Amino acid sequence: MTQEQDDPVWQAAWTWVQREFDRERFDEAARLALARWLAEDPEHVRMHQQATRLWALAGQVPARAQDPDDAATRPAARRSRDADPCD
Repeated sequence: MTQEQDDPVWQAAWTWVQREFDRERFDEAARLALARWLAEDPEHVRMHQQATRLWALAGQVPARAQDPDDAATRPAARRSRDADPCD
C-alpha cells in the first residue's frame, strides 16, 4: 500500500472529490458537509487540493491506443478465434 492509501485524511479527501463529480447526487447537504470537513483542519484542505489535482490529471490521460496486432490488448475470445489451429 502507498502512504496515501494508509492515510485516512487522504482517503476522505479522495472520497469527497469522487462524490463532488457525481453531480446528480452531490446536493446542497453534501456541499455543506464538505465545507464543514474542510473547515475542521488545514490538512483536510491540503489533501482535498491534492486529490482534486490528481482527479484533474487523471482526466487528461488519454485512453490507451490499441494496436490491432498486439495480442495483449485484444479480448481473449478474439485471440482464441484468430489463433492459428496449426500452432
